[in-house]
Amino acid sequence: MVKGTPSKGKRQKKSHIRCRRCGSRSYGIHAKYCVACGFGRSKRMRKSYGWGKKKP
Repeated sequence: MVKGTPSKGKRQKKSHIRCRRCGSRSYGIHAKYCVACGFGRSKRMRKSYGWGKKKP
């Protein structure tokens, strides 16, 4: 048996909602912190490193 149709109807609950600080939809409901800006985990804004950005 192949799990085709039963797996399609997952995701009824949201895992991320809109962040109060940065406004992006990356505040984790269960983890209670924002992945984009770090709200809930630290007072400083989370910033990405230069090596993580793609060169044009």
